[in-house]
Amino acid sequence: MGVALLFCMAFLAGCAPSAPGPAAESFKKEVQATEASLAPSLMDAVASREPRSASSILERQCALAGKSGRPFSCGITVLDPHGIALASATLAPGEPIKRLNYSRYEVVMKALKERKIVKAKLYLQDRTTLCVVVIPLVRQGEALGLLVLAFDAADLRDRFGLTEEEFLRVDLNG
Repeated sequence: MGVALLFCMAFLAGCAPSAPGPAAESFKKEVQATEASLAPSLMDAVASREPRSASSILERQCALAGKSGRPFSCGITVLDPHGIALASATLAPGEPIKRLNYSRYEVVMKALKERKIVKAKLYLQDRTTLCVVVIPLVRQGEALGLLVLAFDAADLRDRFGLTEEEFLRVDLNG
C-alpha cells in the first residue's frame, strides 16, 4: 500500500505544471511590453471604430519602437469588437485598410467573450506556423476590440528557444 501511495505521489508530482523556463519568461516579457506600448494609445480609436486613426496610431507606435532600437518582432493587427480589422502593422504606410473579418476564428471570439488573453497556433497556406496572441482591449469591463500579435514559430524558436508547445503553455494572464 505504501509503495502504491509513493508511486501515485511521484506520478502526480510529475504531472504538476512546471515553472516557466527562461524562454517562456522572456517571451512573456516581450508580449507584456508590446501590449503596454500599444494598448493604451489604441483604446480611443478602437472604441470609436476609426480605422484611419487606429492605423495612424499603430504606424506611429511602430516607428517609435524602431527608433528606440526595440522594433516590434511580430505582426500586429487591431480588431473591432466584431472581429473586423481596423489596422495592421503589416501594411505599407498609407495603404488602404482591408476590413477583413476574423469573427469566425475561435481564438478571436474566445478572447472577446472571456476578456482574457488567448493563444493559438495558426497555419498559413505555405505551412508556416504562426503563434498568435489575442489581447482584449478592455475599458470598464467592456471589450472594445482586440490587439492581435502574430509571431512566426521559427522566429520564436530562434530568438527565445521557445517551442510551439511551450508557447501554448505560457500563462499571459497572470
